Amino acid sequence: MGADSFMWGSATAAYQCEGAWQDGEKIPSNWDAFCHNKVNDAVTANGDVASDHYHRFEEDLDMMKAGNQNAYRFSIAWTRIMREDGTPNPEGIAHYSNVINACLNRGIEPLVTLYHYDMPDYLLQRGGWEIREIAKSFVTYVNTCFEAFGDRVKWWVTINEPGYDTLCSYVAGNYPPNMHDVSRRWRAMYHMLLGSALAVKQFRSMRERGAIRGDAFIGLVSDSYPIETLSDGPAYSRAMRMADLFWNSCVNDVCILGQFPQGFFERLQSDGYDLGYRRTEDASTFATGIVDFLGVNAYERILVKPPVSDTTLFAHDNSGDTNASREPRTIGGWFTMDEDPTVPKNDWGMEMLPRSIYDLLKELSARYPDTPFVITENGVGWHEVPDADGRVHDDYRIEYLKGYVHWIDKARAEGVDVRGYFVWSSLDLYSWINGYAKRYGLRQGVCKDRKGQLVLVSRHDCKEGLAWTKSLPSSESASHPLPTVWQRTAISGQSKARS
Repeated sequence: MGADSFMWGSATAAYQCEGAWQDGEKIPSNWDAFCHNKVNDAVTANGDVASDHYHRFEEDLDMMKAGNQNAYRFSIAWTRIMREDGTPNPEGIAHYSNVINACLNRGIEPLVTLYHYDMPDYLLQRGGWEIREIAKSFVTYVNTCFEAFGDRVKWWVTINEPGYDTLCSYVAGNYPPNMHDVSRRWRAMYHMLLGSALAVKQFRSMRERGAIRGDAFIGLVSDSYPIETLSDGPAYSRAMRMADLFWNSCVNDVCILGQFPQGFFERLQSDGYDLGYRRTEDASTFATGIVDFLGVNAYERILVKPPVSDTTLFAHDNSGDTNASREPRTIGGWFTMDEDPTVPKNDWGMEMLPRSIYDLLKELSARYPDTPFVITENGVGWHEVPDADGRVHDDYRIEYLKGYVHWIDKARAEGVDVRGYFVWSSLDLYSWINGYAKRYGLRQGVCKDRKGQLVLVSRHDCKEGLAWTKSLPSSESASHPLPTVWQRTAISGQSKARS
């Protein structure tokens, strides 16, 4: 990969922001079905209208341009591109063609994610990512996207967060299909990674024969974490290794090195999980389907300690109410989650620790020295209430972002190949099971709950976070090094021990 201008931008995902859930011959997605079903008892909101980005993307792109952003990461809805009979939907293709053209006309580089949690519901009903056939369906879909948009899109992502997606879907059970079975999580993740590798092979074939622009790149987005402990010793070191296997290397090794990490399947087998979905011939697919770059969604570190029996994996928080009870999910013998009371947290218990991105990037660079990285998501969710003038004073977001870009700059100065940074998110949107309570946006949006009531009232520049982005250099002056204006003082806070 040659050096390109540093991408500075923001990110969204189709179901979270588009709305228009029945427009343009779109077919129902897994999230449409989930949010309209009584099984979803955690939140009453849905993405039927969301931020209305489907109808208002021009306005939103103008906002990004005014905020000096030179790149936009968004996802394509599988359900808009393909009909249930497996044929392309011209209306969906036309819509995303218009979005891509609108980006390019504003000097904004599109980074397109092909799968960001949403799939056709009819495929989920057939088994979703748990069955091998979905990888083939995915390739049919991505091939349609490559053919339609490959002449204009330079940056592609196959899958967003195979690890976290399957964790929420099959362990926490707060994403569709709403299951609590760790074994099924591993099965679904395997097929996601297989689908990604097949998509990469298809991409390379089309690029070689000129069907995709020759300077295009393809990657996978991983929710990667620096793994740390608060104490030293052999037991803590082993907990860190097991946590890395569970959270990071089970995805990153596959898409970058072309193979699952050593001891991974042996560990699953020792836990009694079914491995019948593995095929000998898949090894060559993984080996030849490695990515050009790794997208990194960086929000927090994983803090662990030695395991006990019935180890608590994590306890999901759908409300952001620190006093609310949480429902833990458990596995045995891997590690135990730990907590550092000295580090500030947001309403959902996520650490506010910008240095963690430096630690992560250094660890990733050491393990995968020839791989470029793009920070595809970084941001902080908060309960936000506008003041009497309709403004949101999100100074906490500004300080958080300043801290992270400082530590990114330090990592890059030390030789880590980081090609871009995307704030999550471009505007307030549907935050999955957190509904519209958890707000990440640089700007407000228009959101409605299931009863049709407005949650956010307008698209005004009423957040100070957006004003901060406007103070950065324009996209025309962006170069490969981070602008010096980003070299700010970081928010303090470090772990007591790292090994």
